[in-house]
Amino acid sequence: AIVRLGKEIKLRKIKDDAIAYPNILELHMNLEEIEKGGYDHFMLKEIFEQPKTIADCMRGRLNAAEGWIRVGGVEEVGDRIMKAKRFIIAACGTSWHAGLIGEYLFEELARIPVEVEYASEMRYRNPILKEGDVVLALSQSGETADTLAALELAKKKGVLIYGIVNSVGSSISRITDSGSYIHAGPEIGVASTKAFTGQVALLTMMAIYMGYERGTIPRSYYQQLLEEPERIPDKVERL
Repeated sequence: AIVRLGKEIKLRKIKDDAIAYPNILELHMNLEEIEKGGYDHFMLKEIFEQPKTIADCMRGRLNAAEGWIRVGGVEEVGDRIMKAKRFIIAACGTSWHAGLIGEYLFEELARIPVEVEYASEMRYRNPILKEGDVVLALSQSGETADTLAALELAKKKGVLIYGIVNSVGSSISRITDSGSYIHAGPEIGVASTKAFTGQVALLTMMAIYMGYERGTIPRSYYQQLLEEPERIPDKVERL
C-alpha cells in the first residue's frame, strides 16, 4: 500500500504486483458513542446503556400493538431458514453464552434442533454439515477470527450462513448469506454487556417469529410473547 498526503491510496497485490481496487465502505460514527459520557469508565456506561440498546435492537422489528415481528434477514432467505432441519450456532466467549440461550429459545418456540459450537473447536475438526442445516454466527465485532474460520468451513460445505453481529460492514457480515445487526453501538468495555443483551434480544425475536410462521406456537401465545419483550427495556432500567 502506498499512502501519500492529499493523494489517492494505491494498493498492489503481493503475488503479481497488480493494482488492487478494494471496495471501500464509509462507516458513520457519532463521536459521543466512543466517549465515556460522564461515567467513570466505559463498562459502567455500557451497563447503563442497555435499556436503550435493547429498545434500539427491537425498534422497527417488533410491534405488540399491531401484532407483528419482522426480522428482515430471516425474510430474505425465506424457506431456506424457515424449513431448517437443524441450527448450528457458532460463536466464542460471551457470544457463545448468548447462543446457549438461543438454543433454548429455538427449540422451545420454533421446535428446531440446535447445537451450540465453540467456533475455535469447530474450525479444527470436520463437522457434519448437510443440506437443511443452518449455521448461525454470533459475534460482537464481526471480526472474531475463530468464528470467521468456522464460517469459511461451513461455506465450503454449502450450508446457509446467518450472521448476528454488531459492527456494520464487518468481515462476518460480508461472508454470511443473510443476517441481522443488533445496533448496540460501539462496545469498548472488555466484558460484554450491551452486545450480549442485544444478541439475546435478536435471538428472542427470531425464535418468536419463526415459531409462529412454522406453526409451532398458536396466535394467542404469539401475541403474549410479543408483549413481553416490549417491557424489557423498562424492567432493565429499574434494576
